[in-house]
Amino acid sequence: MMLWNRINVENLKLILQDNNPVFLEICRQCKISIVVMEYTNTKLVIIGNSDYDINIKMGEFSNLVVNSINKNNSVNVNINLFKKSSIIYNHSVLANMNSENSFNVYHINNDSISNLVNNGINISDNKLFFSINGKIPKDLKNIVCNQKSKIINYDTGNSKIIPNLIIDSNDIIANHSAYIGEINEEESFYMQTRGISDFDIKKAIYRATMLGTMELSDEESEFNKRINEWW
Repeated sequence: MMLWNRINVENLKLILQDNNPVFLEICRQCKISIVVMEYTNTKLVIIGNSDYDINIKMGEFSNLVVNSINKNNSVNVNINLFKKSSIIYNHSVLANMNSENSFNVYHINNDSISNLVNNGINISDNKLFFSINGKIPKDLKNIVCNQKSKIINYDTGNSKIIPNLIIDSNDIIANHSAYIGEINEEESFYMQTRGISDFDIKKAIYRATMLGTMELSDEESEFNKRINEWW
């Protein structure tokens, strides 16, 4: 059975050392320190209702998947990857207030993999920012560092994506993509001619943007519930 941990403290330390997923609902501004032990293969699921900082240390031969949905908050994430460790971090945010999201990935040893996916919906005239930095020092080998970011503007909001790859090694794979746009008017018109309301079109795009890149399991029903509440 899925157990959600409601976080109401300023500082939290977690050690992940088995393959059971961890479910966090962040209810106040806080700092979270996470250590993923060696040979651990697990998932972290986050519902963010407030600002938070996360520092993640990946032990050797460990794997972590993060699925995170957020509303009207700012997030700062730092990830340290050691030998044969990998992380997939899916971060989605709905913003009708200012939201600034920063991600820093440090590849420290050989054979490490990072895949960061940031998706945002800006539904007002506020600012929604993504800053993503992948850092690979000199002489590392067999590194994969990928970034993919997307923001949909529903109004006249100030949205910005700053993707950076800071690389001093040659034997690596690194990619980044960034897209900021509005709802496609032709597609919206086509759906309206099929009897779909503008409200339902926006909601469908919102849901697809927030969840489309995630492989969901136990968290799917709760994510869908929150998305309906937030919309």
